[in-house]
Amino acid sequence: MAKNRPVKKVVSNGFKSGSRKQIARAVGAFALGAAAGSAVALLTAPASGKVTRRRIGMKFKAIKNATGKQLKQAKKILSQRAEDLREAAAVKIGQSKEWLAERMASNGNGRHVRKLAAHS
Repeated sequence: MAKNRPVKKVVSNGFKSGSRKQIARAVGAFALGAAAGSAVALLTAPASGKVTRRRIGMKFKAIKNATGKQLKQAKKILSQRAEDLREAAAVKIGQSKEWLAERMASNGNGRHVRKLAAHS
């Protein structure tokens, strides 16, 4: 007997649902590992406390800047996606209005009671 396998829905950009999450998790895990490795390397390196603290501060500043850039990029992508969704919703609403107008003109039973005004 065949097992029921979950079907992954294909979204408009060609990715299977869930793959973006997997990529984001992998990138996040890599960044976290790199940051932790850098911190450990700095802490175990033979340098004075002042130099080590300065290095850690510089690393955290670099991580902060990189995170800020990634957040700006994510905001841009999400804004564009929201705009795309607004446009798609407007199209669907227009189509629904047309469908409803046709049904009201035909009294809902397929028979035209009165014709809609013709376009000039």
